[in-house]
Amino acid sequence: MRKILLSLLAVVCLTCKAQKTADSVIMTVGSKQVSLAEFEYIAHKNNEVDFSDSKSLMNYIELFGNFKLKVVEAESLGLDNRESFKQEWEEYKTQLIDGYMSDKQAEENLAKAIYKRADEYLVLKHIFIPFQSKQCVTKDTLAPFGKAMEIYDRIAGGMHFDSVSVQYVRAAQAANRDEGDSRNGAEANVISVRYETIPFFLPMQKNKIFEEAAYATAAGNVTKPFRSADGYHIVKVEDRRPYFGKMLVAYINIPFELDTVKRSADEVMAIINEAYGKAISGEDFTQLVYKYSADTVDGGVLSKFGPGEMLPFVEKTTYALAPGEISKPLVAEKGAYIFKLIEKTEAPVFDDVSSRLIADLGRKGQERNLDLFKSYDDYLKKEYKYVLYPKAYAELEKLADEFFPTSEQFLSRLNDINKPLFRLNGKDFTQQDFGAYIQASPASMKTYSKDFLADELALFVREEARNYEQQSLTTKYPEIALLLQEYRDGILLFDVSNDKIWSKPAEEQDALETAWVKELNEKYTVTINQDALKLLSKKKK
Repeated sequence: MRKILLSLLAVVCLTCKAQKTADSVIMTVGSKQVSLAEFEYIAHKNNEVDFSDSKSLMNYIELFGNFKLKVVEAESLGLDNRESFKQEWEEYKTQLIDGYMSDKQAEENLAKAIYKRADEYLVLKHIFIPFQSKQCVTKDTLAPFGKAMEIYDRIAGGMHFDSVSVQYVRAAQAANRDEGDSRNGAEANVISVRYETIPFFLPMQKNKIFEEAAYATAAGNVTKPFRSADGYHIVKVEDRRPYFGKMLVAYINIPFELDTVKRSADEVMAIINEAYGKAISGEDFTQLVYKYSADTVDGGVLSKFGPGEMLPFVEKTTYALAPGEISKPLVAEKGAYIFKLIEKTEAPVFDDVSSRLIADLGRKGQERNLDLFKSYDDYLKKEYKYVLYPKAYAELEKLADEFFPTSEQFLSRLNDINKPLFRLNGKDFTQQDFGAYIQASPASMKTYSKDFLADELALFVREEARNYEQQSLTTKYPEIALLLQEYRDGILLFDVSNDKIWSKPAEEQDALETAWVKELNEKYTVTINQDALKLLSKKKK
């Protein structure tokens, strides 16, 4: 960010004239008035003036006046009309306002909790009974829920998770084939069942409800059916494993069977122990690979792998090693192994991913958006005395039992009712106001009507509350105007100084600076409000 470099400005004499001006104005540069508040703010920020010392104060007046002269000159040259200036200025303004209209600490806390959750990744099995439509009302959820409970009861009754999954997937596929056409099958209430294995699951890979249910379940356990925006889920957590970045590993493999040669367990262990003894005594591991291992490709070095990309026993063994360390021999299904960890790349630290994570959470339509901004939304509701009228909302929920909120039927029914739905800042917003918002901003990705309705209400209240807050922002936080003015002037100072001075040879810059400031003082009149100056001096004593 460009900064106002007041210390670089030359000290020259100002034309000081007594001027009858409001005490809120400290000086006029050309035709531009400079507020006393801005002068004090910049002075305190730069910590370069003792207001009780007249000499220090006048020196700073000169510096500040020269700074403002350069800004006025930049404006006269039209630098504030450059597209580059406008873009930088608007970006800063947006960032500044965003900083005041959010709870950054709460946002960071949520991001940190999700980041911390990723200390483990999960190995999952997942049965999914999707809704048959992207716009479901209550009656559309009953059959999928019944199917989900039927499947869960069989698993809870002792049937193997995989067996049940395969059985129901095949039955659903057969039913769809019998219907002939998948669309007609859906209309005939054929309930789809899907099954997948997820060998590597981390936060933010699926919807929030799925993630929370999976991470709340112990390894080996199965969740009860739960509903997300898309349908019903049953999840088995096969394993929970430490998350790491990437590992580079070399290994020696002594198989029980190679081509036509078969070895007993004792023979295999004798060979692997011999190789291990030489490895830990310091012999070159690569040479030992070529001497003992069945796999000598690349000197036994595996491709760099991350979580979930390697056999579990390899991952578990190598994760526990420090770089350069060699594992003790271990026996697996096909033979015996020792591993050497060459390099381990740790997972990224929170500070490196926090901005991207918060941006992902905050995307419009992202179901976690409401969680991310909940703290600030709650503050605005309290600030503007939000009250929901439960009976009016219950009417809308009853309507959503029959029609999806974006449907023509739902919206047309609102023509027959128009009760106040909620109050905010002393104003009632009606059911029809809410309907108009849904039509204009259907941002929620929820497919079940009541979930969609709840999301849209929260977003509507947020939008109206933020409008009120934005209108009163500069009154609540007067420093905003000063920060905006400082940044605006800073860009112009940088641009005009770069054009006039800093782009020239270094040995010429001091002389150019002196001549330029003299020229500006002759071109523009600088007048000081002596009354405001005296008040300022007295106030600071």
